[in-house]
Parts: sequence; C-alpha cells; structure tokens
Amino acid sequence: MVTRYDFSGVWRSEYLDAKNEKQSAKHSQTNREQYVTMRLMGNQLTVESLPSSNHGYILARFTIDNRVATGSYQSQNTKQLSYGAAQLVLSEDGRSFRGMMVGFDDEMVVRAGGWQISYVAQQLSAAKKR
Repeated sequence: MVTRYDFSGVWRSEYLDAKNEKQSAKHSQTNREQYVTMRLMGNQLTVESLPSSNHGYILARFTIDNRVATGSYQSQNTKQLSYGAAQLVLSEDGRSFRGMMVGFDDEMVVRAGGWQISYVAQQLSAAKKR
C-alpha cells in the first residue's frame, strides 16, 4: 500500500549509465542530477524538478503498484527535449527509488540506463547543504 510512504520534501534524481555510473559529459550532463519534488494522488506519483541554475527540467508520471513505479518522463535542457519510459522500485523504508529508464538522446540514439531518486531533506536550503 503506497499511502504509508511520505513523499514530501526534496529528493535528488540521478541518471546512471548501463554500468550504474554517472553518465558521461556528452550524454545529459546538465540533467544527470537534479533536485525534485513528488506528489502522490491515489496511486499516481508525479515527479517534477525544482527550478535550478542548470536550466534542466524533468517531469515524470508513474503509476505505483505496491512498491513498483511504472511510467514515463519528459526531460528538457537548453539544447534538447527528450522523453521515454521508466520503471523504478521503491525501497522498503520509502526513502529511495532505483530502476531503469529508456529514451533517446540528442542524436536520436535510444539509450537505457539506471535512475535513482533518493530523499534528501524537507527543504531545498537543507538539501543544497548536503
């Protein structure tokens, strides 16, 4: 049951390549790590980035079934708009998601990689200190 988890506060979203390493500078450097907030309505979870100086933005919508989140995302930086699909698993303590995403890059090459979202703090000012 999803309602027992608290998705309030600030979370860090991080994209990883297929080897679970941060993506190279060539692929999505401006969007590889962002602070996000989450809103849960029923079993629908929305993940949205906070305004930042890197001009990156992400919006993802998931349906949660037990601890599995399945959905799609849209990501934009100053040079490109990309979108794809993702499936993430919520940790038992409800403080992190970890899974995979698949989408295309600015050269229209389909890429897959890891994606993790972890709780950081209740407020952005505290999150930036970490």
